[in-house]
Amino acid sequence: MASEVRWEDFEKLHVVRKIRNIIEKRWHIQLNFTDAAGYLRNVEKGSFFKPQTPACIAIAASTAGFKGCLATVRALTVKPAVGKTSPQTCHAGFSALSFPITVEGEFLGSIFADGFILKESAEQQRAQIKKYLYEAEHEAASIEAMIQAIPVLSEFELTFLAELLSALTEEVIVVYKALQQSKDRLGSLQTQLEDRYSFGAMVGKSPAMLQIYRLIERLGEVDSIVLIQGENGTGKELIARALHFNSVRKERKFLAVNCAAFNENILESELFGHVKGSFTNAIKDRVGLFEAAGNGTLFLDEIGDISLSMQVRLLRVLQEGVFTPLGGNSEKKTHARIIAATNRDLLAMIKQGTFREDLYYRLNVINLTVPPLRDRREDIPLLINGFLKKQASKLAQSPKRLSHAVLAQLLDYSWPGNVRELENELERLVVLGKDAEILTEENISPRILASPREPMATKVSMEVLSDGPRDLKTVLAGVEKQLIMLGLARHQGNKSRLALELGISRANLISKVAKYGLG
Repeated sequence: MASEVRWEDFEKLHVVRKIRNIIEKRWHIQLNFTDAAGYLRNVEKGSFFKPQTPACIAIAASTAGFKGCLATVRALTVKPAVGKTSPQTCHAGFSALSFPITVEGEFLGSIFADGFILKESAEQQRAQIKKYLYEAEHEAASIEAMIQAIPVLSEFELTFLAELLSALTEEVIVVYKALQQSKDRLGSLQTQLEDRYSFGAMVGKSPAMLQIYRLIERLGEVDSIVLIQGENGTGKELIARALHFNSVRKERKFLAVNCAAFNENILESELFGHVKGSFTNAIKDRVGLFEAAGNGTLFLDEIGDISLSMQVRLLRVLQEGVFTPLGGNSEKKTHARIIAATNRDLLAMIKQGTFREDLYYRLNVINLTVPPLRDRREDIPLLINGFLKKQASKLAQSPKRLSHAVLAQLLDYSWPGNVRELENELERLVVLGKDAEILTEENISPRILASPREPMATKVSMEVLSDGPRDLKTVLAGVEKQLIMLGLARHQGNKSRLALELGISRANLISKVAKYGLG
């Protein structure tokens, strides 16, 4: 926690400035903050405090004196000295007070004041300071003047100073707690925003993806069957998992089966289970996925690839909630929620007689269509950044960056393999790029380099104009949004460079980024 302390926030507090001003004017005493390791905070590099007396200024001005002061501060303010709020003596003979800043048992640092001597021990302290100055080879005349300028505090004044510092410490602790609470609230809001734009490994802020996120949230409290449709590589299983883990069943099992990966007999056994002896090699009973899922979720991927006979058995399960294991005589009941997915056009298959219409409508209670990546190109920069970070984490290195040419190629490519293809391409770039910080075109897949390019800027501008008659203001806003989106991707999110390129102020650009939801 100590590393998270923003000491500059304390310097801005009115109470800090006020008390510092009081003790500097009344006693010429300096007040500073030290961190948990005893290092001074909020002081310029190479400087030391703001010495208020000629003697302190002279001591801190020399290299040896400066090092001695730093060592003293550390010795008097680190944790072993915490709690000793009675005066302590520095290496040169001055008195000092330090008050620990402790929050919920954790030591964050101290408030430290020094540069004075005590009335009851004034003669001894003056003699020690004078000796230090003589050894530092200061002139005798100047030493006497410096000694006479040292502030002397009576017992009453010391008590008053201690009360001021104690009150200040309490105020700093209160402010720190308030700042932490605000930070926690902001962190919570940030998490909510991140969750809003990302369910699990899904990433995107395009209107189509935001609509999917909203639907996932709405389906969290219901058990309705969901049919997810979309091309290969669009992330249908990710959506199925998001539906499960954002539902009341999230503590239960999530089981998935690729229906296209098995022949009919094996798939029947996978889904419904079998009894011993029901077929060759059935040497013992086996529990099927409908039973194994319990009160969790069963995800049936590639549902469009199952045979007509299997479709009949599946329809019965969905309608009545019961099934019979292969070779068995007794029915079993399933309580699992069903989510299905396919990359096929089921309506076309119904017309062809290869998919049952009644099963389609039983599955299609709630339909969720995942758009291909080419139809949500504004998500490509987000996906690129996410996959580059993922690769960096796997390789224990800093995330690599893409050259302008590579980024342009990736933005203009149609991505027939969708998000999966994009992830694979970025992994290839990172692996082949080896130690290069910036990834270049030489490692892009030949199919991407050879694909016809239609600049994304042209595409999105045409998309803005192709939505039918609209007023000029709306059209221009759409084009402006796309230009900013492309620019942010091109400049790796650097708003200063993009603002310079667009000929607008950075503040104006930040406002537009917020307006269009591109931040």
